[in-house]
Amino acid sequence: MPRDWKTDLDKFATFLSQIDVASYSHLKAIKTVEQDLPNELLPLDIYYRYYWESTEFKRFDDVFAEYWSTHLKPLNDFIKQYFYGCSFAFVEEGFKARLYRTWMAILTQFHFQYLWNSLFSDQLESNSRLDGMGIDALVILSGKRVALQVKKVSYRREVSDRRFTKRQQSYADVMVEVPYLVLDLGELQAKIDNPRTRAATQETCQAALRVFNENFIKFSNGFVIFRDEYLRRVYSAIAQKLGKAGVTTVPYNEILTW
Repeated sequence: MPRDWKTDLDKFATFLSQIDVASYSHLKAIKTVEQDLPNELLPLDIYYRYYWESTEFKRFDDVFAEYWSTHLKPLNDFIKQYFYGCSFAFVEEGFKARLYRTWMAILTQFHFQYLWNSLFSDQLESNSRLDGMGIDALVILSGKRVALQVKKVSYRREVSDRRFTKRQQSYADVMVEVPYLVLDLGELQAKIDNPRTRAATQETCQAALRVFNENFIKFSNGFVIFRDEYLRRVYSAIAQKLGKAGVTTVPYNEILTW
């Protein structure tokens, strides 16, 4: 039976709006586990299971507890290699902070995917195997395999640093970066209101706020989701690029500009 993507989207958006983001604020500063994780320690399978393949939408603490209890053998190997002599609790806290950041990012990605599938007949394929290759979602448009990567950016215009690898090329014809803005809205407004702020900086901040409000929604808990209008613009921008010969990548600054 086909999924009712609109119903699932509404349920997911409600879940995102109710996450107690403030209770995890202490994890932001913890960056003790920054090494590349081996495949057996990646949390992708569990994230896809509860937030994309089903609508169980478990609390992060519950998901992390399941992850930790089911990965003890590779965790012990990892600890011996990188954290010999450290307490188990210290390493667990580091992993919790690392996986929380991944969790927040992938939930944003999933909202994009839920919204896309609720709006368009061209349905996205998404799973942990593709994600492990750097492909968040795959869709067929104009007869071409289009890979999407949902990318967090700020108003300061980061340089696109992603590359279309040979492995990705075996699965897709075109790689598209889909940006979403994460802003401190209060900080930007303060800069705009401050008479000492340079005019050029004020203009940049005003443009960033305008683009954010046109394309994104920020819940009261701080979580950012996508507006329908933004996805329609993303779809249109991709379609236009696919009409040009030789296109293999679409960087984020060709999707969202300010």
